[in-house]
Amino acid sequence: MSGLAGSYGTGRPAVDAAAAATLLRRRYGIDADPRELGSQQDRNYAVDTPAGTRVLKVFHAATGRARVADQLAAMAAVADAGIDAPRPLPGTDGEFVQHWAASDGTEHLVVLLSFVTGRQLVDAGHLSRAVARSLAGVAGRVCAALGPLRLTGEHGSQWNLQHAIEVVRALAGAVPVQDRASLSEVAESAWAEVAALAGGLPRQPIHGDITDDNVVVPDEADAGVRGVIDFGDLTRSWRVGELAVTLSSMLHHDLDDLGVLADMVAAFDAETGLSDDELRAVWPLVQLRCAVLVVSGWQQLAVDPANDYARTRMAAEQACFEAAARLPAPVMANLLLAGLGRTASGADGGRLLAVPGQPEFPVLSLAADSPALDGGGWAAGEAEAAVLAGALAGRQDVVVVPQGEYRLTRSRPSDRPSLLATFALVAELVAARPFGIEARARLVVAEAGESRLIATLEGGGTVLRILGAGAAAGIVPGTIVEPGQLLALAGLSGGLARAQVQLGTAGAAAPAFCTADVAPGWAPLVRGTNTALGVAEPAASTPEAAARSEQARRNRFLPGNTERYYADPPQIVRGWGAYLVDAGGRVHLDLVNNVAAIGHSHPAVREAVDRALARLNTNSRFLYRVLADYSERLLATTWGGGYDSVLLVNSGTEAMDLALRIAKAATGRRQVITHREGYHGWSAASDAITTSAYDNPHAAGSRPGWVSIAASPNPYRGTHRGAAAAAGYLADVDRLIAGMQASGRPPAAVVMESILGNAGGVVPPAGYFAGLIERVHAAGGVAIADEVQVGFGRTGDSFWAAEAEGALPDLLVCAKAMGNGFPIGAVITRGELSEALAREGLFFSTTAGSPAACAAGIAVLDVIEREDLMAHARVVGAHLRDRMAELAARHPIIGAVHGRGLYQGIELVTDTETLAPAARETALLCEALRYRGVIDQATSERQNVLKVKPPMVLTTRDVDWFTGALDDLLRGWSQDRPTRGKTVPPG
Repeated sequence: MSGLAGSYGTGRPAVDAAAAATLLRRRYGIDADPRELGSQQDRNYAVDTPAGTRVLKVFHAATGRARVADQLAAMAAVADAGIDAPRPLPGTDGEFVQHWAASDGTEHLVVLLSFVTGRQLVDAGHLSRAVARSLAGVAGRVCAALGPLRLTGEHGSQWNLQHAIEVVRALAGAVPVQDRASLSEVAESAWAEVAALAGGLPRQPIHGDITDDNVVVPDEADAGVRGVIDFGDLTRSWRVGELAVTLSSMLHHDLDDLGVLADMVAAFDAETGLSDDELRAVWPLVQLRCAVLVVSGWQQLAVDPANDYARTRMAAEQACFEAAARLPAPVMANLLLAGLGRTASGADGGRLLAVPGQPEFPVLSLAADSPALDGGGWAAGEAEAAVLAGALAGRQDVVVVPQGEYRLTRSRPSDRPSLLATFALVAELVAARPFGIEARARLVVAEAGESRLIATLEGGGTVLRILGAGAAAGIVPGTIVEPGQLLALAGLSGGLARAQVQLGTAGAAAPAFCTADVAPGWAPLVRGTNTALGVAEPAASTPEAAARSEQARRNRFLPGNTERYYADPPQIVRGWGAYLVDAGGRVHLDLVNNVAAIGHSHPAVREAVDRALARLNTNSRFLYRVLADYSERLLATTWGGGYDSVLLVNSGTEAMDLALRIAKAATGRRQVITHREGYHGWSAASDAITTSAYDNPHAAGSRPGWVSIAASPNPYRGTHRGAAAAAGYLADVDRLIAGMQASGRPPAAVVMESILGNAGGVVPPAGYFAGLIERVHAAGGVAIADEVQVGFGRTGDSFWAAEAEGALPDLLVCAKAMGNGFPIGAVITRGELSEALAREGLFFSTTAGSPAACAAGIAVLDVIEREDLMAHARVVGAHLRDRMAELAARHPIIGAVHGRGLYQGIELVTDTETLAPAARETALLCEALRYRGVIDQATSERQNVLKVKPPMVLTTRDVDWFTGALDDLLRGWSQDRPTRGKTVPPG
C-alpha cells in the first residue's frame, strides 16, 4: 500500500474515555468526565468545565508536530476572518500542544480547543437553499482566509484530492466486490477529466473538509453557517477541491433540486472568483471525493471494526457516491457555468433534415403556455399522445414539437416535481400519416435499424440521432447519404407517426428528456437540434431566470408595498382545478386560491362568460334578464333572515365599503365596531375597519375616531381561551358598547369575519357571533358578516359560515368565490336596509352588474350544486384534520389546526405553553413546500399559520400530498420540537 493510503492504516488512538479523563487531569488540570465525539481517524472528546465546554483532540499517530502547528495557525486565520473557529487552550505547563502515550504505547499529540457552539447539519434531512448557499459562502471565505497561509508541515493526506486516484486504487480492495468495479470505473473516468484540467487549477492551503459535519449553525431555524470546526484535513491542494468537498456532503440531503448545487457554486465563486477550468473540474472532483470516502470508510472498518462513527457514515457516503456517479461531469460543468452566466459550446450543423414535398415544418408547442393544452387535457393519462392526435386530426403535414421545451404533457401533479423528466432534449417529427425523412446535408451512417438511425455530419464530431424511425431502403452502416436522399421512414407500423431527432457530439447520447433542474447542463450538448429541422433554437434562459426578469420588469412600475409570494417566485402560466403550472411545466398544488372556488379555468365559467360577451355586456342600468336570475339564485342560498336585496359590486372591498354606507344610512349613526386582527379591504372605509398588524403595523393605533375595536375572539391564543371563551369576550363587548353609549357614540354596526380568516382561520367560540348580534341589536345597530373568504359552501357545514355559527347578521358581504376569478362581489341584505341607501343617491354597478358577471356567478352556483362541492369540502376538510392530528402527535411545532371544511389554518408555535409563534419556521416551510410542489403561504399578523383555503375541488389525494410533504420537512428539522408540553387544539 502507498504511503499516502497507508499512513492512516491503523485504527484511532487507543485512548478511551477513562484514559482521556486521566489525560485531562494531568495535562490540563481539569477533573471532568469526557464524552466521545465522532471521528474517523482521531479521538475527540467533549469536556464540560466551569469555564465552558472544551474539545479534547487526540491526533492519530501519523500526525506530526508541524502539521498540528499548521492547523492551529489555520484556526487563527479563519477566526480572524470573522468566522467562528476553535481556539487552542494551554495545558498546565503553558504549552498548546501536549504529548500522550496511549494504552498500546503509541505516542500521540494532543490539543484542547474551545467549543464552537451551535449544531451541525449532517443529520438534517431537508436543507434549504439559503443554508446551502451559506455553507458554500463560508467555504469560499475560509479559502480566502487561508490563501496567504504558509504551511510548514507535510500534509500529504489521503483526503487531498490531488492524490485521490492513488487512494482509490490502493484501497478499492476493501470495498464489497459487487460495488468495486463500478466505483473504480467512475473514479478513473473522473481522474482523467481532472488530469486534463490540472494545469489550470490554482493551488493553496485549504481546510479540506468543510462539510455538513464540520460547520456549525445557530439553533434558530434555517440560520446560516457561522462556524467551522475540525481542521484535521488541512492541506495544500487545488482551491476548487474545497468546493468539491463541500458539494459532495450535500448529496445525501433532501435538497429542493440540483439547482441548489449551482447556487452553492455561485456563493463560493463570489468569495474566490473561479475560473472556467475550475468549474469544469468541480464535478469530477466531487465524484473522486465521494469515491475516496467510500473506499476509506470500508478500509477504516477493516482495521477498526468497533468504529461506530465510520460505520454509521457508510450509508450516507455510499448514497453520495451513487448520486455523484449518476450525473455526467460535462452536464454538471454546463450547469455550473450557466449558473454563473457563462455559456458552453454545443453542436450545430445547420439544416440537416426535411420531409419530401414539405420544405418547412410547422411548430406545435407542448410547453405549459401552449394553446394546444387549454382545457385541462394535459392532466389526463397518456396526455401527450391524445393532445398530438387532436392537434393533427385532419392534417396531412408533418409538424415539429421542438427541442428545448418544458413539456407540460410530460408533467403531472407530484409531490416531487423536480424529479419529473419534462425538458425535451429531442425534437419530434409528428404526423397522422407515415412519412419519410430526407437528408439536407452529406451524412455518414453509423448505425441503421428498424427504429434507430445514427449518422455523423461529414467531417465527424457532430452526431445526428433519429429514434422511432427505421432506415430507408439501402441505408446501412457506412452509407454516405447525399442531400435530397431518403434517410429514414416513420410510422409504417400504424397509428400516430413520431420520430425523435437529436443533434449532439460524439460520445454517449443524451436522454430524450431530463428534469428541469439539470436542463441547463444537458441543453448545450444538444444545441442545433432544432436548427437541423429548420426551426428556431430555444432561448437560453431558464424558467427561473425568466421569472426573475419578469419580476424585475414588474418591480419597475409597481409600488414597493405590493405584496407578493416567495423570495424567488415562479412564473405561473396556467391553472387547472386545484393546480397551478409554472413556466417550467411544474404542477403545483394550490392551497391558497380561494378565489378559484370551483377550480382554476373551470370550463363552465369560461363558456358562460364567452356566451355573454358574444351577446351583450353592459351595466345594471339597462334591463336584461340575467341580473334578476342571478340575484334570485343568490338569495336562495341564504337562510331565515328575510334577505331579499342584492347589490352587486366589483370586489370584496367595494362590498364592505357599501355595507358600511348602508349601515350608517339606515341607523343615522357613524360609529362602527370592528375586531382586532381583521382585514376587510383597501378602500378608505374598509381599510379604516381593518386592524391587522401584518397588513399595517400601525393599524390599531391609527384608526379614525368612528371606529371602535373589540378583541379578536380567538379561543386558542386570545384574552379568553377554551370552549367557554364566548362569555368572556361578550362581557368585553358589553363594556365596549356601554362606554360608546355613555360617550354619546352608540354603534351603527358591528363587523366580523364569520371565521377569523386573517387570524388564521380561527373559529370563534361557540355562541359568540350570535351573542354579539343580540347586543348590537339591543344597542340599535346592525350586524355585518364578512363572508368574502369563507362563504359559498367552503366550510362544508353550510353555504354561509355565519349560519353554522348560529348567527343571523343583517348584511352579508361576499366576493372572491362568487365569480371564480371574475370580478364580482355583493351585499345581501333586507329591503328596509338597502332602501336607506336611496337617501344618499343613485346606485348602479358597471362590471359586476353586467351580463357577463352575472353569467359567471350563475355558472359558479350551478357547479357548486352539480358537483356537490359543499359536501366535498366537508369530507376533504375532515380528512385534512385527521391527517394534521397525526402530524401534530409527531411534531409539537403544530400547535393547533383551526377552521372548518376547506378553510383551515395550521398554527405553528415554538413553545406550546407560551404559544410563541414560529414565524420563521412557517416562512421556511412555505419556501420549502414550493419545491415539493405545494403553493402555501403564511397568514395571521404573527405570520405563523399555514393557510389551507384551496379551490374546493381539492381531493383527499391532494391532502395526502401536502401533509406527506409537510411531514417529511418537519421530520428533517432538529428544531421543530418545542420545549414544553403539548397544547390540545380547540375543537
